Amino acid sequence: MSTSRNHMDDLAATKTYAAINRSIKTLDLSAMDEENSFAGATFVTHLDQLVTIYNGVKPLLAVLTSIPLIPQAWRAAIALFNKSLDAVVTAVPQFKAGKDL
Repeated sequence: MSTSRNHMDDLAATKTYAAINRSIKTLDLSAMDEENSFAGATFVTHLDQLVTIYNGVKPLLAVLTSIPLIPQAWRAAIALFNKSLDAVVTAVPQFKAGKDL
């Protein structure tokens, strides 16, 4: 087994790819992509979908902020977008049916 820098980078990239892929696969993209899925929905429904989608793509956004091929200004914008969405998601209360408030 090699412990060279390239080998370690490849292992880290594989783990990152696996984590991103696993996270993306938690989303039911076909159900979310229907044209009528957003029509007539309430703000709470939209916010719930945003939280679900964001949690699925969060690892991908984190990786995009670290790719040197993407211009620095773009990476900074993605990082700011990621932080902003994270703040919104953490501020949204998690309601559970039957839970006493």
